[in-house]
Amino acid sequence: MKLLQKVFIFFVGAILPLNIFAVENNIKRYDRKLITEFDFSVIDTLSKEKSLLQADSLKMVGSDSLSSDSTAKEKPLFETMIEYNCDDTIVFSLTRQSVFLTKNAFVKYGETELKAYYIELDLEKKEAFAYGIQDTTGNFIFTPEFKDGSEEFTCKELKYNFDTGKGLVNEVITEQEGGFVHSEITKKINDKVFYLRNGKYTTCNHPNPHFYVKMTKAKMIKDDKIVSGPLHLVLEDVPLPLGLPFAMFPFSSSYSSGLVIPSYGEEQQRGYNLRGGGYYWAINDYMDLKITGDIFANGSWGTYVESKYKTRYRYSGTFATEYHFNKYGDKGLSDYYETTDFAIRWNHSQDAKANPYRTFTASVNVSTTNNDRNNSTSINEITNNQKQSSISYSKKWADSPFSLNASLRHSQNSRDTTIALTLPSMSLSMTQIYPFRAKGKSTDLRWYDKVGISYSSKLENTINTKESKLMSSSLQKDWKNGYQHSIPITTNFKLAKDLTLSPTLNYQGVLYSRSIRKSWDPDADGGDGDVKIDTIQGFRYAHNYSTSASLSLSPKIYGMYTFKETSKVAAIRHVMTPTISVSYTPEIGVPRSKYYRTYYDENKKEDVEYSIFEKGVYPTPTGAQESGSINLSLDNNIEAKVRTANDTTGVEDMKKVKILESLKFSTSYNMFADSLNWSDIRMTGRTKLFNKKLDLNFNSTVSPYKLGEINQKIDEFGPRLTNASIDVGFSLSAKDLNPNTKGGEGDDKQAEVWRDPRYVDFDIPWSFSVDYGWTYSKPSNRKNITQNLGLTGQITLTPKWAVSFSTGYDFTDKEVTSTQFTINRNLHCWKMSFNAIPFGTYQSYNFMINVDSSILQDLKYEKKQSWQDVQF
Repeated sequence: MKLLQKVFIFFVGAILPLNIFAVENNIKRYDRKLITEFDFSVIDTLSKEKSLLQADSLKMVGSDSLSSDSTAKEKPLFETMIEYNCDDTIVFSLTRQSVFLTKNAFVKYGETELKAYYIELDLEKKEAFAYGIQDTTGNFIFTPEFKDGSEEFTCKELKYNFDTGKGLVNEVITEQEGGFVHSEITKKINDKVFYLRNGKYTTCNHPNPHFYVKMTKAKMIKDDKIVSGPLHLVLEDVPLPLGLPFAMFPFSSSYSSGLVIPSYGEEQQRGYNLRGGGYYWAINDYMDLKITGDIFANGSWGTYVESKYKTRYRYSGTFATEYHFNKYGDKGLSDYYETTDFAIRWNHSQDAKANPYRTFTASVNVSTTNNDRNNSTSINEITNNQKQSSISYSKKWADSPFSLNASLRHSQNSRDTTIALTLPSMSLSMTQIYPFRAKGKSTDLRWYDKVGISYSSKLENTINTKESKLMSSSLQKDWKNGYQHSIPITTNFKLAKDLTLSPTLNYQGVLYSRSIRKSWDPDADGGDGDVKIDTIQGFRYAHNYSTSASLSLSPKIYGMYTFKETSKVAAIRHVMTPTISVSYTPEIGVPRSKYYRTYYDENKKEDVEYSIFEKGVYPTPTGAQESGSINLSLDNNIEAKVRTANDTTGVEDMKKVKILESLKFSTSYNMFADSLNWSDIRMTGRTKLFNKKLDLNFNSTVSPYKLGEINQKIDEFGPRLTNASIDVGFSLSAKDLNPNTKGGEGDDKQAEVWRDPRYVDFDIPWSFSVDYGWTYSKPSNRKNITQNLGLTGQITLTPKWAVSFSTGYDFTDKEVTSTQFTINRNLHCWKMSFNAIPFGTYQSYNFMINVDSSILQDLKYEKKQSWQDVQF
């Protein structure tokens, strides 16, 4: 009898590769029992009725008709050891060659696992049957959970054959690459192919999905696709009249190529259109390519090419380009015209682990002036008048002070169509070295140990012109280029505490590709005469050298005021940092006449001096004239110590609060000037108050001299405020008032919310930011005052409703600046948004409700109207 028990125990362990899981804390766990006596008729009845097998209701009856030959060698029924257990009973049927496991049953065979409340194993047919039960509330618990390698699913009932790998499953739910497949009846053909009847496909992870595509019958190929017969859309269990005779849902762990569906619309000027249709090409695991286009009824069209690439631990980036041909008006009429626009955008970043000595980055945003205005639907792009680009490469040599930097720069202004290019800009530099200092020496330094030498050089080729003239510009005539290098030698001497003497010697050289000569032409300008400029091509080197010395004194003065012990404020500390420096430059260097010439202006009746390199990219090196100045500055810092609380030891906990981070005054006096010796008096200040929620910056400039009749400075004392500005920024959120408020990721996340009103954080009840700027300018007798107010914020009405907005007011023009607001609704597996610009030139709105999944991103409803669309 014990031998038979062991045989059947082995059979039970080897039979089931299915795994079904269920958890119910309220159900009592029983110790596992092995039934040694049972009545076969009772087992047969219970097996057919799928009832629970209780240990105390069964009795084991011995049978002499069963015998075995212990010496016989038979092929094992299962090739792998089996693991099994349950919380209640394990019963063996010798006549039916079946095993019954009850309550939280578990069987593992190889990579196949099965969990369920009840599992019945047929050893002869190598089949398993499993199901769950209902709790007191009517919900199914301990339902079968099947796992075979990477394949996992739960169901209500399951029948599986271990030999063929086929199975029949009732009410199964499986996950396929972000999507969920529900099926009333599923037939498993093999590890890859399944047939479904009355199935549902959805991206909602709720047990009762809020939406799904109802499929009458379908074939699912694991990690590949679902091919369905007739299907229709169901929303909140309400069938919608939206269906197809057949469809295919691809899903894969690796991305794949496919068509991009266009959107439909109508514009006032270009007519009916299809936008964004094309093809997506998954080139490989590191790069993709998307080619799309727009087409309009009046003959306008546009193309877009986008690509993303990434190599782990090396680099990543995106590249996009677009080209547009637009027609406006009616051909043959005076208002008809055509435009050609293009744009190039490229962002490339190198991983910090790629190379510690060499970096390459790119941030390119180049377009024609009217490209965004004619073709973009983003208000941020349309209102952005400045665009800048840069491509840079840098290299450092290990154990060397030398480094190389190369860059290409671009800047353009869409208002006046100016464009500035620097192609290329290269620099080679050497950090300061101490040639007379022993290696590793840092103390007991003599004067020659402090002598430091550095080197810097730069080569540039640049142009600043109009966009329409760029392509016709001449490299020799219109582009400015040159090479500049300098060798500064510095040292310093500590004469006393806070008193330092710093002499310097500097050599500078510049290589130009051309020079100029000026002369007076009496026949120019209709006989009135004008200056004639001749350009002389050819490289020419210019150099100069200078020396100077400065003596500086920069002490720190501390002041402290202590309050009573009962006061909330313990003390206030005031730190003043006055700085006094005297600098002197002797008259030394290359004679000025070497690089400067004069011509006689017959209209002004005087000689005019000019530099032969004045049109160069770098200033002309000139010999230093004797000069000396006294520089004065005073910086202030005020902080307070505030009592916060007392701990159990009675030691007071102090918090440092900054009242004034900096308040600085500065000016200088030129000792060798004939007049106007004092420079402007500058004041700058900054501070952050209310736990850094209010950011305050202010500055002003005061000229010490009066203005003459023609608005020029005259040597008479009369202080004038020439310019001043105040910038105030205040931000606040619910988390600032209540630190226990759920959500919020710190200043960075809140800054993102305020910067882009389309960003929504449903965990922050509310947040807003106010920015105010005031500028005063009066360089002459006319003054100019500008004021601007900006307001951005977000209000989370409920955990799933949020409103964000952005607006402002220009006090000078007395009008509201660009305003937009957004309403968002979180619908679990759906999302709804409404964005509107209610007034102004770019008045528009966009309402969209769509599935919150990239797999079914085209399952959406969108209603929008932009400033370009037809008005209804």
